[in-house]
Amino acid sequence: MATVPPESGTETGGKGQAMLWMTILKAIGTLAVVVIISEVQKRSNVVGAAIAALPLMTMLVVFNLATDPKAGTTQANLFANTTFMLFWPGLTFFVLLPVLQKFGLSFWWAFGAGVVLTFVVTFVTIAALRSFGVKVD
Repeated sequence: MATVPPESGTETGGKGQAMLWMTILKAIGTLAVVVIISEVQKRSNVVGAAIAALPLMTMLVVFNLATDPKAGTTQANLFANTTFMLFWPGLTFFVLLPVLQKFGLSFWWAFGAGVVLTFVVTFVTIAALRSFGVKVD
């Protein structure tokens, strides 16, 4: 029986398998946070919103980057700093959702417009920061 040699650049053995399991565990952990927040919110809107308001996803991404040998703490710090700079335009969604509904848009139209306009405001903010010499990668 002929065997096919591994492609160049691929990891074989324990290290590659350990990295795969670590990635799977990170994905499961991230999914668990989303499910837990959703379930808590069903029981208490205030508690669910308070948990969601914490930057849990950002913290998880920073942790995942810092523990990833291909990214490391430098990449984690860059992500955290960039997230902080882009936090403010991200609030656009939370302002527009109720305001657009008060102007008569249905929830889903307001939601969609909020998402689209949040992206627009974010990209405009990135362009403005770069025009002032702020490095945004």
